[in-house]
Amino acid sequence: MNKLMTAAKIFVGLGVAAVLGGCNGDDDGGNNNFTFNTASADRYVRIDRMGEPALATALLSKTVDSPTPVDGNGKPVNPGSANKFNNFNDQRDAFNRGDPVNDARDFAFILTVGPQINSLANYHYKLGPQLRALGLTPCSTEMVLPPSGIGQVDISMCVAQVAPVVLPDVITYDPNVAVGWPNGRHFDDPVVDRLLAASLLKISGTGAPHTINTLVGVIDPTRDETGTLSPVTFPHLRAANPFP
Repeated sequence: MNKLMTAAKIFVGLGVAAVLGGCNGDDDGGNNNFTFNTASADRYVRIDRMGEPALATALLSKTVDSPTPVDGNGKPVNPGSANKFNNFNDQRDAFNRGDPVNDARDFAFILTVGPQINSLANYHYKLGPQLRALGLTPCSTEMVLPPSGIGQVDISMCVAQVAPVVLPDVITYDPNVAVGWPNGRHFDDPVVDRLLAASLLKISGTGAPHTINTLVGVIDPTRDETGTLSPVTFPHLRAANPFP
């Protein structure tokens, strides 16, 4: 579904570009006057940076379990009270209100050991036993068996693996490295599968049993509810229904 939505956005964007391109000609009698919105910057709300895939969705909360995001020192992070037009105060809004250059400073604590149910430490506390039961090796270590809370789960290796991949929240590209997320992004890149591997599994260090591609094809179903194979290449669309 995410891939279909991405394709739809691209086609809509191409359509808008075509319309704008047509408006730039002489069909309107040479009148190229435009009326631009003159509202001040504080009237706009950044709802999604569209940087790294699923970062805010996977590790930050949109609910009231952390209505005022705070850092490791208990100080509010990007508080909404400073702007009456953008005063939404959940974790994702605070994240989108910030700038990528400050992501590691402002959100390392919240993303890793924050109070929300989907913090990285809580994932490992809840999912560690299940991952091991599936024959997978988590990047975390349980310091007490069984751990009684996230404080008894060491996620330092996980942070070392995933932090350089997702922070800052921008798409990065190194022309000297093979292309494919997290280096750039192809339409067909299984970005969520790779993000989960970097966040949950031991993929680095000597003798690492997994790679960033370990979960590719394991999580996502390959067939729909009728048993029909799903298309494997972009734009992931089946053949059109024939006309009667």
